[in-house]
Order: sequence, then C-alpha cells, then structure tokens
Amino acid sequence: MRNLVFLLCSVCLLQAQAATVYTRINNKPADGWAGNNGQYSSQKYIIVYELSDTKGLVWNGKDATKNYVQVTLSDGKISSEDLADYEIMVTEENSNRYYIKAHDGYIGCGAKKNEISFTSGGKECTLASNGGYTMLETNSNTCRFLCYETSSDNYRFRFYYDADKKWDNTKYKNIRFYVLGDVEQDEPQGLLDLQYADIEMYACDSKFPTQNNPYDQYYLTYMFLAQEEDYAAVPRIWLEILAPTPYSIEGTYKSDYTPNQKYFLNCQAGAKHSYFIFPNKSEAGWGQASINVAEMKITKVGESAKPNAYVYHIKLTFTDSNKKNWTVDKDFDVYAWWIDCDRSDPKNPQDMTEVAFALESGNHNTESEEGTAVETVRNISDTAQKFFRDGQLLILRNGTEYDVLGKMIK
Repeated sequence: MRNLVFLLCSVCLLQAQAATVYTRINNKPADGWAGNNGQYSSQKYIIVYELSDTKGLVWNGKDATKNYVQVTLSDGKISSEDLADYEIMVTEENSNRYYIKAHDGYIGCGAKKNEISFTSGGKECTLASNGGYTMLETNSNTCRFLCYETSSDNYRFRFYYDADKKWDNTKYKNIRFYVLGDVEQDEPQGLLDLQYADIEMYACDSKFPTQNNPYDQYYLTYMFLAQEEDYAAVPRIWLEILAPTPYSIEGTYKSDYTPNQKYFLNCQAGAKHSYFIFPNKSEAGWGQASINVAEMKITKVGESAKPNAYVYHIKLTFTDSNKKNWTVDKDFDVYAWWIDCDRSDPKNPQDMTEVAFALESGNHNTESEEGTAVETVRNISDTAQKFFRDGQLLILRNGTEYDVLGKMIK
C-alpha cells in the first residue's frame, strides 16, 4: 500500500512538472528582451493575440492561413505541455536591434510586402512595449508583426507593411509576448487606477461630421474618467467618442479612423477634443496633453450596486502628446447624462434638460415611473420635459412630443 501511494504521488508530481508556464510581458523586461541580466535567461517567448481575458491565439511559427493554436489564458499566464515548437528566441545584436529566431529560422519581412521570411542569418528587428502590447517591427519599422482578422473567427499572423506606419485598419490586432517561465508579472508603466466615470450623450447635433470623417455621420458622446467626481480632480481623461447610434458605448474604439469603422475616438484634432491632465516633470503642478493615439474597449459587466448605474469594464491604452504611454484597465460604475438641445436655431443650438440614466443594451432607464415626467436635474428648461413611455425616452416641448433625435411624434 505504501508503495502504491508513493507511485501515485510520483505520477502526480510528474504531471505537474510536465505543464509549461508562460507569463505575459507588459513592459520591456528590466534586464532587456534578450535576458541580458539573467532574469529571462531562457530568452524564449511565444507570440500571442488575446481574443479575450481567457482565450488566446499562439503563432505556430508558419506563414500560412490560420497559423495559430488556441490556448487558455488565466491572469496573464498560459499553462501548456505542447508549445515548445512555437517558441521564439530573442538575441540582442546592438542597441534595440534584435534577431528573432523561430523553429524554421530567423524571421523577417521583404521590402513593401506582407509576409514572414525565414533565413539562416538574422534580420534586424526592433522591439518596444506600448500600452502592454509588444511592437515587433523590421524594415525601418515599416513592417509590424500583427494578427490580422481575415474573416470572422479567422486570423493570420505575419509582418504587415505600411509605408506610413499606421496600421489603422481595425482588423489589425496587436500582439503580446509571453515569456517562458512562471515569473512575477510587471505592471504596465503609466497604469492609472481611476475611480470615476461619467458619460454625456448628445441628441443635439447628433449627425456629427468631423475633420477625420467628412462623409459618415456619427453621434457624439463625451467620456470623463477621473480619480474623483470633481472636475478639478487629477489625473483625469476627457475623450470624444463617435458611434453610429446615440445609445452605444459598448464596443472597441480606435483613434485612427478608417472608412466604415463602427466606433472611433476623435483624438486627432488635439487637446480640445481628447486630452489628459497629468503631473508635469517637476511635480510642482499639473499640465495638459492631447491624446494622439488611443484604443479603448468597453464591455458591460452588469448592474451596479449603486442606484441608476451599470458596471462597465473599460480598457484604455493611449499615448499623449509628450509621447508617454498610459493604461486604464478596470470596472467602473458608469452614470450617464442624456442632453437634449433646442434645434429651433440650427446655427445656435441651446442645451435643454439633462436627465440621468443608466445604460443597458441600448435602453435608457431611470428611477422615474414610466409615463411620468423626469424631475429637474440640471439646466432645466421651462419649455421642455422628458418622460418615458413604452420604454422610449421622449421630450415634451411647448405641448409637442419629440423623440431624442428631434423628430416630432404624431
């Protein structure tokens, strides 16, 4: 019996040792990508696109369609027994110049091409961390290693060429490096642990062309993230979101607009559109920077314990005009204000009543009873009231009912 127990324990131990662990890299490792100081002395990584918090795709080392295997993610870790053939090795040749070796050779990219070339000699690449993502580039940084969504649920890893270095198509997905080993995770640099989220959605000027988008029409939403509710609190982020419907906040938003993009952040016009208040270098005061590049994903979590609010997870990474990277990644109790406008003078619309509501699947819910007028909140107008009927938010102005887009209801 004693021998049987020993045998079973030995088998369990061998099974536990058989699983290999990989850890997500959030920043450039302290001892360099090649592990020069010994922390990552294996110099081995796998390349991962994170589909969600629990699902990922690992590049399988080939240049082919569907060149990946699916894995399970858990708190920035991957435990697997069969990823050794997909590992890459990083060797640093000189300052921020690396050779990346895969199973079939050193990887690179031909000039002005989308491909992965495999050679017996190394091709110089650069590595950088931006908002937790790993930027692997070559050919004077005109080719970036990305995961491209070829169609629904189909992806392809390879170097993609862009002479302007923008890669602004929403189907291009940034990758992450996972290092071989169960190591302590680095926190992303510039991680902002903000506490408060406020949304302002406008019915007025709802068809909203921008300098980035002179053709399509979008609805404007402002998002305010801060340490405290007070607008004087710092740090704080102010974002302009443009979406195809006035009810939307869920979605993935990017600052680089392309035609037919469903949602985007209006960052390109500078600080007056999307900006960040941050400590200046001297720490003697505070300064303002525009947000130049940003990506944000908003997903609904569920009802909030607080009245008239819902919980949303907001994951935002951005680079400010001082070229500093920042990350927000947490759940927020989201309150929202629906702001109506008087359109009688199209050149000079006036804000009317503001009504607090929560967001759930495109419906606007308040604590008011259906069919009764919503009580005064802010900027109340003597000529306009809001009320709910059949689940729809309506506006009563001068005895006439309108929907939130200003269309008269007969």
